[in-house]
Amino acid sequence: MKRNKMKRLTAILLSVLILFSINTVPVLANSAQSYWNGVDQSGTIIADGDSPIIVEKELLTFDLQEFPKNYYHEIDEFLAYSGKVTAEYTFYNPSDITVTAKLLFPFGCDAQYADFYDYENNVRLDNVDTEKYDILINGEVVEKKIRHTLSSYSRQFVLDKDLGLISDSFIEDSFYVPELTVTKYVFKIDGVDTEKYKAADVGFDVPKGLGSYRIYFPEQNGAHTQKDGDMRIHTCVQKNEREFNLYVFGTPFTTMPEWKAYQNGGVEDSEAIAGRVELVGTEKLSFKDFVLANWFEQSGVLNVDWYNAAVSELKDSLQHSPDYPIVDLYRHSRGFEGSLMRWYEYEITIEARERIVNTVTAPIYPSIDLRYEPDVFGYTYLLSPAKTWKSFGELEIVINTPYYISNCSIGGFIKTESGYIVKLDGLPNGELTFHLSTSENPIRPMPPYDYTGWVVIGIVFLLGSGIIAFALVRKNKRRGVIG
Repeated sequence: MKRNKMKRLTAILLSVLILFSINTVPVLANSAQSYWNGVDQSGTIIADGDSPIIVEKELLTFDLQEFPKNYYHEIDEFLAYSGKVTAEYTFYNPSDITVTAKLLFPFGCDAQYADFYDYENNVRLDNVDTEKYDILINGEVVEKKIRHTLSSYSRQFVLDKDLGLISDSFIEDSFYVPELTVTKYVFKIDGVDTEKYKAADVGFDVPKGLGSYRIYFPEQNGAHTQKDGDMRIHTCVQKNEREFNLYVFGTPFTTMPEWKAYQNGGVEDSEAIAGRVELVGTEKLSFKDFVLANWFEQSGVLNVDWYNAAVSELKDSLQHSPDYPIVDLYRHSRGFEGSLMRWYEYEITIEARERIVNTVTAPIYPSIDLRYEPDVFGYTYLLSPAKTWKSFGELEIVINTPYYISNCSIGGFIKTESGYIVKLDGLPNGELTFHLSTSENPIRPMPPYDYTGWVVIGIVFLLGSGIIAFALVRKNKRRGVIG
């Protein structure tokens, strides 16, 4: 029992520590092939095995002459921020066929310090900065698309998983299909003594088994496993006459849920109280219409990407309770605010034994750590996607900046008049991460505004006091002071 209490205390303290961490890092990555095909001299299309295209060299240039603000109020001010990264690839086709390849360049989630909205449509604008830079082939601008996929909650990029999320059509899934029936149920709460039970909840039990339906309860505020194996999902009463929605994807309810009222969110059988939940309306629509109901073209996200991101969230949410047909669409309901990985999509065509230079430029946004004096800015660039190429030659990394670099994951950088430079024979292991600051040795002060330090001191004090108290009790027992 004491061990469980200590575990809960540790979890709470760790959560407090996390609250004071503001290092959310939008990542960038190299171009990766999503598909390729080749045409030989007789016009036959070939797409077997690995693409023959090789990367002879890559020049990776970071232009970081300024730091972003920790928040922007105006779009024009945000667009004036000049931080960018340019990847210049020298591609060579050593084969006897003409090769066409679709390339995808993930350039991170949108910056959290730039929240812009179209208030008329109540939609977040994610792509105000995507027209700043072009993609070039031998100096000529080529067409690019902006694609989106649902990112993980940690915003970490996983090539094998994320690359497969991009599709030109609605994602094929064994359950979620565009024509799947969605039934919206509107319920109303009544008969609860809200004066006596101010924290009252209403809920019903969901049996194990996925079956032919999924339940989406937007206002669900808890779920409790029952002794019989059912899952009790519930929402707070707040007041009588309150209406709320519940959605069923797939086969509608054959009988309505057996709602019950409870004294509080514990929803224990022994704490059931008087109250009722009545069905006041239903509506049927297709899954596609449901998912795209909060999509607007002004968001800058393709409707197919919006749809596929919703399917990804639904499938991911089922992993939390895989034995029950209960799903969540929290991020979808919020317009995927800050949850979408952004990609450039474009094509290259290389004739037999031809060499081309492909240049991709994207905005780059660092994490901002205000706990240091002066502030520290963290950058992440993923090198691993370049391993999708048949061969990779020289890598040169240039960081043009007036600031000081620290905590760099790659050694060997040489200081230059314009910043830093390193040349490597091939790709290194791991990714490129580094920090910049206006000081060579930024310090992290404690009081008065670094509360993390006080939390750590508190943890040490509590643990130390506990150890001392435990030792004294043991000692007194041995001496017979405590019976």
